[in-house]
Amino acid sequence: MRILDGMHRLKAAKLRGDQSIEVVFFDGDEEDAFVAAVASNARHGMPLSFDDRTVAATRILGSRPHWPDRTIASVTGLDPRTVRALRGGLGVPDAPPANLVPLERPRPAAPPVRPALPGRAPAPLPSAPVHQVAREFQLDPRAVVDVLNWLRRGLPELPDVPYDSGPRSPAAAPPASAAPAPAVPAVPAPRAPGDLAPRRARAEAADATELVLDRVCDELFATLTRRDQRLRARQYLRGLLDTPGRKTIRNIAAFADAPGIDQRLHHFISDSTWDWEPVRTALTRYVARTMEPEAWVIRPVLIPKAGRQAVAVSRRFCPTRGKAVNGQQAVGVLAVSETAGTPVSWRLQVPREWVEDAHRRARAGMPEGIGGESLGECTTQALLHVSARAGGPDRPVVLDGRDMESAQLLWPLYAAEVPLLVRVSATLPLRVKDPALAGHRIPGPLSARRIAEAARFRRRPVGGPGPAVERGHLITTVDVQWPAGADQRHPGAAAPLRLIAVSPAGENVCEELWLTTLTTVSAATVLKLATLVRRVDRDLESVSRNVGIWDFSGRSFPGWHRHVTLASIAHLVRLLARTDYRSVHG
Repeated sequence: MRILDGMHRLKAAKLRGDQSIEVVFFDGDEEDAFVAAVASNARHGMPLSFDDRTVAATRILGSRPHWPDRTIASVTGLDPRTVRALRGGLGVPDAPPANLVPLERPRPAAPPVRPALPGRAPAPLPSAPVHQVAREFQLDPRAVVDVLNWLRRGLPELPDVPYDSGPRSPAAAPPASAAPAPAVPAVPAPRAPGDLAPRRARAEAADATELVLDRVCDELFATLTRRDQRLRARQYLRGLLDTPGRKTIRNIAAFADAPGIDQRLHHFISDSTWDWEPVRTALTRYVARTMEPEAWVIRPVLIPKAGRQAVAVSRRFCPTRGKAVNGQQAVGVLAVSETAGTPVSWRLQVPREWVEDAHRRARAGMPEGIGGESLGECTTQALLHVSARAGGPDRPVVLDGRDMESAQLLWPLYAAEVPLLVRVSATLPLRVKDPALAGHRIPGPLSARRIAEAARFRRRPVGGPGPAVERGHLITTVDVQWPAGADQRHPGAAAPLRLIAVSPAGENVCEELWLTTLTTVSAATVLKLATLVRRVDRDLESVSRNVGIWDFSGRSFPGWHRHVTLASIAHLVRLLARTDYRSVHG
């Protein structure tokens, strides 16, 4: 029961006279606890000195010599070259390669003899990196990756996909007087270019996905201390990317077609001990560094379910269906750029009937600290978590709060000092604080739509930021304040707010209403951020269709969080393999 991180927060709580403090329990041995403590100090708070980080890296090299230099550097906050120098000074052997290609699969019977290539008789290698195999046989790395994938699936024949590996050196060609080469299966006649184009495109896409998957797994799963957990995480990601239909554990295991894989994946998702929070932190920072998103968009999502046995399922009203359904209420945080968006964090709203039912809590493996939350409280916690993981309020936060009650909107508005823009409903009650607007002396609150209609004379045109809004919009801004009331008391309720109404040019209808704590935000910024909410709905549909983020059918609370975390990473892999990977590394 030692404190690994947060001693200053504990001291502050004691000085305030608090009787309790929220904690996160860490289960592991002495070295696991040391790694967790160093990683926490390297990411926030008062950083360790260079000497302290060097001592920490030296200890980790002694307990985990198999870790790559990049992983130890990310934990301690050092440069990988510094860790490399420490490894050489201590005489610690180099870490084994992370991507090994099994050239011979162990089988119960005698394995078939591998035919030798023309003019070459290499020594048998049990495993080797992809680039080493490609260099040994003078092949394109994509061909090696394809052979590996076909061997893993146990398919009888290899695809006849041509790979242009470039001209070979004169030394690679056998001399004219050399002995005849061993018999090699005849290569099929070349197909027409129109027939080869789809296969070549699929091969390039598979190659890009494999390389992006290696890069993402090495960085995001560095916090998983056990090698088998990193292996299962990669297998589950590959299943989410390749399995057709619903991405349940049973379907993923059937597609992988390996003995006992279904039980191992089920244990890894539902019953394992690995924590998804460090993985989400690494995912958030990785996305912020590689995609450079314009904003974080927080979106409440209702997930319909057929029965009532899944975790946190209750009877809820579904606006799209117009009736009450059994479903889960989740809040997602997505990083959105100009071209695409990807989820980085999720929070599951647990109904109060689940919190008060001890049998349900025990069956779902729900932690003790989980309590009943309203949608506003759940959204606030999601906002605070992403702000802490991202390292500060460097990007604005856009929130769609039309489905939230007016009292619940107070919490996310004043929860953290971040640039926040909230879309509100037309019936939200507000008080006018603008002396130049008629109705500002009315003691009672007015609806947001009525305030926007009273300020129609302030409309000014603003050009649209893209082709979708090229006809332009009209913007109306009014200074408002939260209405006073005993049921809506909040420490920040008296702070100034700004109501922004967006209307299409040439129309007298208010299309969108936004509320923000930034009284100096420009109209062009509001229009640009407003388009992100509409894009998020499209991206969430893509995530659900391609990687099955809502397909988890288990009853485990940790299992749900692990599944949606890995599904979010799978969507990122698909996105990077399709877009920036080719432009940066092509």
